[in-house]
Amino acid sequence: MPNTTEALRRRMLIGYLGILVTLYAAAVVSSPDYASSRGEVGAVALCVVGLALAVPGSLRGWRYVCAAACVGAAPMVASLFHEQPVAQVWAVVPLMFVTIYLRTWHPLPAARALAVLVAACASATLEIAPAEVPGLWLVVYAVCIIGAPEVFGLLNASLVDAALRDPLTSVWNRAGVDRQAGVLIVRAQRRAEPIAVIVLDVDHFKSINDRYGHAVGDRVLGDLASRWTSQLPSSAVIGRMGGDEFVVVVGGYDEDRARALADALGNEHEVGVTTGVAVGRSFDDATLADLISAADEDLYRRKRSRDATTAPILEAETGQGGRDGDRG
Repeated sequence: MPNTTEALRRRMLIGYLGILVTLYAAAVVSSPDYASSRGEVGAVALCVVGLALAVPGSLRGWRYVCAAACVGAAPMVASLFHEQPVAQVWAVVPLMFVTIYLRTWHPLPAARALAVLVAACASATLEIAPAEVPGLWLVVYAVCIIGAPEVFGLLNASLVDAALRDPLTSVWNRAGVDRQAGVLIVRAQRRAEPIAVIVLDVDHFKSINDRYGHAVGDRVLGDLASRWTSQLPSSAVIGRMGGDEFVVVVGGYDEDRARALADALGNEHEVGVTTGVAVGRSFDDATLADLISAADEDLYRRKRSRDATTAPILEAETGQGGRDGDRG
């Protein structure tokens, strides 16, 4: 499943690893002897390992965890062997960038926990290293490493979130659905749960726009999205796929529960809503695309079935109306 945000996250990580390996390699080359650059040699090795994991193909699962761990550990390994306090000063900067990166691409609770972990490990490294630093440095390290993502990482995360939202309804857009559903699918795989996809389509939406104007149509979509969001479990993913079509992805729902949820979402609205449902247990890259396609097919089957049922009724009413008019 192509994911533009995952690709951007990978490019950022590769770029950061490339910068670090260049800086540490330059430090090794300019060092007078090997003994004084052992930490930088170790940092270069870690960055090379991280690049080897990040460069080929998509970056997920254990490969992503290991590559991110390499970029976080490299500055600490370098500072672990420093004998001069001045050499420890600049080590905090790459660690600040690490926590900013984590805040940009990970949920807030996880990003904060990881920032605290990085700060604790960095402080421990300062204590272990031969260079004697003032005790205040431990506080400065912690404040800088934990504080940087709260300021700069928050801005990055907000920009990413805005790019993944539909501006009209505030639910996820296509790219946002891909990203959020990917997390949900991984969780479902870990728990051996099925994945359900519900597609929702507003009936005759064009006629609403034509009769009442696009402002009213926009309000209808916004109200529906808000109501559906309140009806869904907190772990569900809802997004607007374009026009008047929405998609819901939820884990742990079998066919019966998914149908019941779809019926609840489709009923009791000021406009008609048709739903389609698909449930699957495959957790490969094609899972989401395949399930959305299957749910779309189910939706159009239901539309055709409904139209086939209502057409004779409409024809009968039209014919009766004509006879009544003749009698008038």
